[in-house]
Amino acid sequence: MSPGHVVVRLKSGSDGDATHVPASGVYTQVDPPLLYLEKTAQQWMDRRGEARKHVKYILERLPAGYTMWQRPRPGKTTHVDKYLFGHPDHKKFDSPNRFYPHFEHLMENGGSSMGCPCTVCAGSAGVLPKNQPSSSVSSQAPTPKIKAPRISQHFSAAPQQLGPRTAQPLATASRQPAARPRARPKVTSAGYDTSRVDDEGTPDVYRNLIDKLRRHGTIDEKIEEPLSPDWRAENEILPKLLQELRREVQWKPRRGEVVLFVRFLPDELSIVQDENTGEYQVYNEHADKSLGTPMWEAGLVGQTPSEGTSDNVIYSGVRVEPLPNPNESNKSLSKHYKYVPLRQTRPFVLWEQFLGSVPQDDWHPTIHNALTITSTLSLIGKHRFRGTWPNASIYCHAMYLGFELLAVGDTVRLLPSAASGLDECCDIMIIKSIRIKWSNLDKASNNDYDEGRPYNSAVWIYGTAFTNDASRSDKQWLSSDTDSLKAAAQYSKWYPLHPPSKELAIPHTRCMGRVYERDAMSAFLNADGHDLPNLDMGRSSLLKARAFSVKHDQRILKDHATWYWGDNRADSLGLHTINGLDVTKFDELRDVKDLRNKLKLLDADSGPSGSILPTAHTAPSSRRLRGFMAPNLPPTPDRHVANKAINGSSSMASSLGSEIGLTVGLKRMRADSTSDEDEGKERANDDEIRQSTVIVEETATARKKKPMVQVVIDD
Repeated sequence: MSPGHVVVRLKSGSDGDATHVPASGVYTQVDPPLLYLEKTAQQWMDRRGEARKHVKYILERLPAGYTMWQRPRPGKTTHVDKYLFGHPDHKKFDSPNRFYPHFEHLMENGGSSMGCPCTVCAGSAGVLPKNQPSSSVSSQAPTPKIKAPRISQHFSAAPQQLGPRTAQPLATASRQPAARPRARPKVTSAGYDTSRVDDEGTPDVYRNLIDKLRRHGTIDEKIEEPLSPDWRAENEILPKLLQELRREVQWKPRRGEVVLFVRFLPDELSIVQDENTGEYQVYNEHADKSLGTPMWEAGLVGQTPSEGTSDNVIYSGVRVEPLPNPNESNKSLSKHYKYVPLRQTRPFVLWEQFLGSVPQDDWHPTIHNALTITSTLSLIGKHRFRGTWPNASIYCHAMYLGFELLAVGDTVRLLPSAASGLDECCDIMIIKSIRIKWSNLDKASNNDYDEGRPYNSAVWIYGTAFTNDASRSDKQWLSSDTDSLKAAAQYSKWYPLHPPSKELAIPHTRCMGRVYERDAMSAFLNADGHDLPNLDMGRSSLLKARAFSVKHDQRILKDHATWYWGDNRADSLGLHTINGLDVTKFDELRDVKDLRNKLKLLDADSGPSGSILPTAHTAPSSRRLRGFMAPNLPPTPDRHVANKAINGSSSMASSLGSEIGLTVGLKRMRADSTSDEDEGKERANDDEIRQSTVIVEETATARKKKPMVQVVIDD
């Protein structure tokens, strides 16, 4: 420290970003940064009214994260320019006078820069204090001839005191008309903030929210992207889709899922299991003759019937498009779509049951293509951002995991954990929330498009868990929630895995997929009453498929990861067209700027009280939207064949509703490289609930929230 200076202590809190430093080369660090330490301290003491005559002051240090650097001035090597780095927006201060309003705001607001009036934060609307005589030279008030400095509500005309504040009379300068305070800079929401945009000019709302979290420390707000045509379209159609999923039974294929299907199967033929070999073959009931193994293909469900059907549901058709190879540019297979009845489809998770006895050389090429995309995921309906720096969570309505679409409210099967000692599926979960969890944001690069370190990402599923093993439960945990286990009710009697006030959290890798109703599974597998399928059916097939995907999906191998995290479903599956129309970047007619201009006109017509969301009559055409699905085609024809209903399949009797196309865009997270070892070792399942449960006390005034159970999984 400089001799003869009084050290001024800082208040706690800073928004400084220690990663914001100049590139190596012409800059050299100035340490100690006396220029900023001395001038900022003097201004602060003057503002507080504590400066004494002939006394010099110096800050004990700069706020955490800020550093001073200098470089030779271009063209004048004898001069150096000094800058202060560390601003959370990665903008540098060029003088102590420009830095002081920011510094004072940090000191008065616990280190938060929200509403900061400095010219770096607020731009042209910011405050730049005028140089005033130092108290070390004169303690007299400025005369009326001196123009009063600009002030704002953050900079009062009276000195700021550390202790209790009292009104102080103004000096001679008070006779002059007071400078008109500038209004606080307008706060721009993350969805409108264009300081960070994607390659189409749409605000990068997630990076904006991360920057906001860094500044404020804690935030909890809805995710809105009003300048994104894709987001506007998704929010128009997503509520209807979610309502339909809640009403439907779980066995029926959903739009965007990958299924097994047989292209041709006349009404007089059916698929049955040979009693002697266990193989599935095509059987002619009239001729009482087996016609050999069916040719199974793997395809994407592009459309489900637009109108509900209450009779002969399995003869209602779906549009299926053969799945192309995600590693190849040739996507011509998608053009060979086929409308097939549901009786000609099977969940792809059962691929080993139907193809295990067939030589791989005889498989249709789409089977290997479907196995290749098993370890892919994409999120749908990201609607809320919550976080406490440096961690955050994004809440989602649904997700595509491998072959299936999983939504909040679904009942899913859980893979046995390594520590449980179990070798088959015994647990299920009702999904309460799907979250993207970001951690160590403070250690990540601030530029999503550089080669710096990305933030750590993982997808976790929260919900109410049950087991069919009574020894792993507790009588005190019993509740009435088991009444909601409609899809799993026929498999077993269920016991809760935790108290009713808690939730279980698992990584997405522990999720097997939806629980299909048992009578539907019996129909799929042609099982009789003596050999009903159990909950573990398909587990081995899924694990083999995931292992195949990791070895053969070039996108995963390229990123040295274990999963491929797509921006949307089309990206995850490597598709160029869906329902015969180009999607994402492959749509040459896509013009986001034109769509955005049309949305502005729609918003203007709706008036100041209008919603930012388009109505059903004014929604922009989805022809050029980036979203996962193309527009609906004409309704799929229903085939009513009265003599082919499956006896006893009560779960198959509800109607098929049309499912709406979905869109989702998220930067950065191309692949999830979170390893299983990073999650640590899991304790026995009995102990993980009791020992890892955190009790959250509810207050009378606070909004009641359900306590969460954070469970470490090692699978």
